[in-house]
Amino acid sequence: MLNAQHPKGQRPHRQTKWENFVGGSAEDFVVINRPYLAVLNSPYFLDGAGRVLLDRAWHHDVVRHLDYLASFTLAAPLRPLPANTTELVPLAEEDRARIRLVPLPPQMSRLQAITQLPATIRSVWRAVGLAEIVHTGTGGWPYPLGWVAAPIARLRGKKLLIIVESTWWRIPQKLKATAPLRKRLEASLYEGLARFWCARADLSFYTQPAYLEHFHRNGRGPAYVTPATWVNSENVLDDAQARILWDRKMRNPVRFLFAGRLTTEKGVKVLLDAAAKLAASGVRGALHIVGDGPLRSAVIGAECNGAFTVKYFEPVPYGPAFLTFLEQYHAVVIPSLSDEQPRVVFDAAARALPVLASDTDGLRPHVLDNRSGRLVPPGDADALAEVMAALIDKPTVLRDYGIENLAAVRGKTHRAMHVERSRIIARHLGAE
Repeated sequence: MLNAQHPKGQRPHRQTKWENFVGGSAEDFVVINRPYLAVLNSPYFLDGAGRVLLDRAWHHDVVRHLDYLASFTLAAPLRPLPANTTELVPLAEEDRARIRLVPLPPQMSRLQAITQLPATIRSVWRAVGLAEIVHTGTGGWPYPLGWVAAPIARLRGKKLLIIVESTWWRIPQKLKATAPLRKRLEASLYEGLARFWCARADLSFYTQPAYLEHFHRNGRGPAYVTPATWVNSENVLDDAQARILWDRKMRNPVRFLFAGRLTTEKGVKVLLDAAAKLAASGVRGALHIVGDGPLRSAVIGAECNGAFTVKYFEPVPYGPAFLTFLEQYHAVVIPSLSDEQPRVVFDAAARALPVLASDTDGLRPHVLDNRSGRLVPPGDADALAEVMAALIDKPTVLRDYGIENLAAVRGKTHRAMHVERSRIIARHLGAE
């Protein structure tokens, strides 16, 4: 289901059928022939052979755009090739031939980005001049390129499309009291500019209802909720495969998985506190933590053996290897303190795993409490430990949650998300 909101004073509409859009079946992309420019912070790289390389997940998304954008230009930072390229994927020659790349300054630091701002403005100005639809966002480091692209698009009379996928600048409620003044001022600036430009976009996509309600007050154009999912249809298990996996796992002690950035905002400290409580209580089970980040040392230091074990793993490349890795677990734990919607929510569902998550705006829409997983108050280690212990005692409940989660994810693929976007863009901004 998708949700739409129209500007104040117009009759809002909520479409639930694909047929209500441009026409055709739900499987069909609508080809957008209008020159389309994306100005985004995700960088690209060139290797010695002249190939274009992208982050693995970003590559997955860029290539999908080519299914419906006949004239696609990407303006993004061109950065030096890093020493470790294991997470970079080259664009195939046929895909590279269909994308016009506009190299922006590399933006390796905030200071560098500020000194390079005139060059960035010039490049974006020229690129916007050749486009009819300008797609940008409200987030990004060292500053959102949407701050440059949105005013230029408005000034040059182009259609402005804004997609809000995350609000990483926000400070979780439990951390506000100790947040430094600089971080609080930065959050206020990001929040204010995001609301300003979202309200002035011709079309907006938000990955969760709370974003739409917050950023689109009195918006000039229609707005839609289109959750971000990265799974392909071939990644989604069928029921028989799911039952075979669960029959095998039911013979083993319950194992939980956390996969993500090892930061305070992701709830890693809360998770470690919950694990310590389970270990102290002699509960039998395991927690495996996969990822990298500033709390990596703390995670490694918390490793323990006993009835309840905690073990750290190096990051697993996103894609088939990660999805196969998921299958050995009984549940994924997402104790986030922020309102983000991690992609692992849908990855877990695709492999018939339930999700134990914080009851936040980003997670609540995708975890049906007591049906496809459990929701716990953000930052509450006692509540998280209690839920984990209860589910360890009832692995059949975890299996039932996982099967329900698998059923809920069917049709919510990365391709389906872009099919939906193509039809909405064509309806509101025009395909020709």
